Order: sequence, then structure tokens, then C-alpha cells
Amino acid sequence: MDDFGDAYYPFDDESDRKSLPKGRYTATIINLEISKDVRFGSYIADVFKPEYLIDVTEHPAYEDVIVKDDGIFRYKEVEGMKYEHKKNWGFAKFISMMKIGKRGNQLPFLSLSSIRKSRVLIDVFIKKFYNDLDSEVNYPVARAIQLLEKRLDTPF
Repeated sequence: MDDFGDAYYPFDDESDRKSLPKGRYTATIINLEISKDVRFGSYIADVFKPEYLIDVTEHPAYEDVIVKDDGIFRYKEVEGMKYEHKKNWGFAKFISMMKIGKRGNQLPFLSLSSIRKSRVLIDVFIKKFYNDLDSEVNYPVARAIQLLEKRLDTPF
């Protein structure tokens, strides 16, 4: 008998997904994917990918469409690895735009509660690459460019 473990893939999910073309959209941050201690050559970073729900009132053709950020990198000092504070310019720009406080020059760890429900202006572009099977893969990714409204993330 085959062993079925804890890995899943929603085979029918892809066909129902609306494609979001390149452009500028208003959206609301609804989730945050976090990958900790990701290695990039000789550097270590935490990578944050907010998920944006496209605003249906301004973009009715894209109701329920969600697009992920291309990635906001927070490089950090780790023994035995390289570190350059200037690599954190994108993270510093994002937390400043989102009006998230910092302590001196120390950058905070980004949490969903500090950005959820915020309305933002995003630029969407198509990320393209070839996978291990030499097949072209392309999908929309976003980058927040302006905070339109900071909403409090309240539990009720």
C-alpha cells in the first residue's frame, strides 16, 4: 500500500484562479507569509510576503483576486555569514511607508498584526523564470508603493 503523508496539492485550484495583469491596483493586506533564516549566498535574511486582496469597488473584474508580494527582505547578522546593513533598504522603506516604528537603527520583525487590513497602492508585474524541467513559469507578484489607509487590526 502507498504511504500518503502530510503533503498536499490542490489540483483543481489553478483553473479557477483569475489572472491579474500587470498594472497598478488598490488592495488590502490580508495575510503575511514569513520565511525565516533564508540563505542567499553568504547572507541570511527573513523574507516577508504580504498577500494583497484586490479592491473590488475599484477593480470589479478582479473580485476575490489575491496577489503575493515579491518579497521584502530583512537581512540580519548571523555568526559566520556576511552582513551589510545597506541591503536592508527595501525593508526599511516598507516599514517607514507602513508607519511601523523602529528602535534607533534597529529594524523590527514584521508581523501580520502591524499591517493587516491596511489599504495600499500596489504595482503588479509578471515574474517569469524557467523551472528545473525547463518549462517557463510566470505569475503575478506585487510591490506595495503607497499606504492609503492604516486600519487597526482589532480582534472584533
